[in-house]
This record gives sequence, C-alpha cells and structure tokens, in this order.
Amino acid sequence: MSEKPQAKAQRPDAPSAHGRPSGPPAPKPHPDATGSELERLKQEAEQAQERYLRTLAEFENTKKRLHREKEEFVRYASETLVRDLLPIVDSLDQALVAVDKQADPQAIIKGVHLIYRQFLGLLDHEGVRRIQTVGEPFDPHKHEAVAQVETTDGTADDTIIEEVQVGYMMHSKVIRPAMVKVAKKAVPSTQPQITQEEEPSNG
Repeated sequence: MSEKPQAKAQRPDAPSAHGRPSGPPAPKPHPDATGSELERLKQEAEQAQERYLRTLAEFENTKKRLHREKEEFVRYASETLVRDLLPIVDSLDQALVAVDKQADPQAIIKGVHLIYRQFLGLLDHEGVRRIQTVGEPFDPHKHEAVAQVETTDGTADDTIIEEVQVGYMMHSKVIRPAMVKVAKKAVPSTQPQITQEEEPSNG
C-alpha cells in the first residue's frame, strides 16, 4: 500500500493571498507540556496575533495619511505664490479704477511702474531672474537665436546684439530661453567697384 504524499508546509513568514504576511506562527507546544504551559503558550500566541493586527492597522492608517497629505500638497502647492500675487492684483484694481475715472495720466503711469516693480520683486523672491542678453556671447543653453545680423563695427561673431523676447531662469534652471539676434561679420564684396570714369557711355 503506497504512502500518500504529504502536503508541503507553508513557511510562517510566507505572504497571504492579499500580499501581506500571514502573521506570526503560533508556538508549538512540547509533547510533554503541562496544562499551565499550554495555557501560557496560548496566551503568547494571542498576544503575538494582537501585536500583528495592531501593526497592520497602523501601517494601513499611515499609508492612508501619506496619500491624503500628498493630495493636499499637490492641491495647495501654489498657495504661497498666489497669496504673494494678491497685492499685485490689488494694485491693478486701483490702476483700473484710476483709468475709469480718467485720473491724472502721470499718476497712472507711476502706478503701472509700481505694479511692474512689485511683480519683478515677487519673481526675484521666488528665485526667478532675467537671462542676460545684449552684449553677451550666445549660449545655446540659455538663448535661442532667431536671426543673424551682419555687422561692420568689429562686433565678434555670435555676440547678442538684440533681445527679441526676455528669457528667465529659476535658480539654476532655464524655464524659458531668451530669443535673441546675434552678430555675424559682414563678408566684404569681392566684385570690383565701377568708378565713374569706367562706367560705359550711353553713346
């Protein structure tokens, strides 16, 4: 009579069907254990199971809390920047009221300059700065050339001579390259110039 194959015992720390550890293994009583020892082992098994369940519950709560905090961070990440923009919006409101009332044009111009300075100050506070252009050598990492302009004043090739659109950096990262025009030395003409004496006559 053949013996039946024994079922393979599962490792105590093997994951359950839900992907989590199945809990601490219950201590096996010794064959000669007394009733008091069996009771002690039973209590230890219950305590180990309770600790496991508490740890599992804490893990689930922590995971939910981190997920909730991540969602809140993404939702309100720009809150500080928006709060700093509000005074500039207030200044714009006041400027528009002055325009509607047809106030002193010089006062309106000063107000616009004030708003512009406020906005630049906010950008500077956030680490945003303008990229230097005119007179600087062309840098493909910071500048985008839109045209080459021939020069005869000795300006070196690839020197920026005009800014078409302002570029900005945030700390050490370019967030928008500056559009520029760069110098290109004019090539002297090789064709001989016709003087007045050399011009062909019509007759």
